[in-house]
Amino acid sequence: MTYYEKVMILDPNLDDNAAEETVGKIRDLITKQGGEILKKENWGRRKLAYELNKHQKGNYIFLFFKANPATIFEIEKLCKVLDPIIKFMVVKLTKKKQIEAVLQALAQAAAKSAAHDTKPAVSGEKAPEEKKDVQ
Repeated sequence: MTYYEKVMILDPNLDDNAAEETVGKIRDLITKQGGEILKKENWGRRKLAYELNKHQKGNYIFLFFKANPATIFEIEKLCKVLDPIIKFMVVKLTKKKQIEAVLQALAQAAAKSAAHDTKPAVSGEKAPEEKKDVQ
């Protein structure tokens, strides 16, 4: 399988549920074709560099995934049909350094969140206060 990055610009007027539903369709297609989503980021609503389909802003979504090359054709076909998607781009990662850097960042993020989750939470306990010297 090959590693890919996909950036989509969605209609900014969509609510969060509709945007998530659109991204879900892409995720389902990738997983049904035997691929695997490794990372999904919502970069939020940003101003576009130029007007696209009468939109000044767009909701940016980033996906990092593994898939077969035949899946990319299906993804592009689906993205052309879905109305909420204003613009999209799929990039094949070919350099080992790029792939290793992204995988290492994913591993670090997973380790950081695992360490954060294992930290015991004590409710009702106050943090020690610092004493100030008053002269």
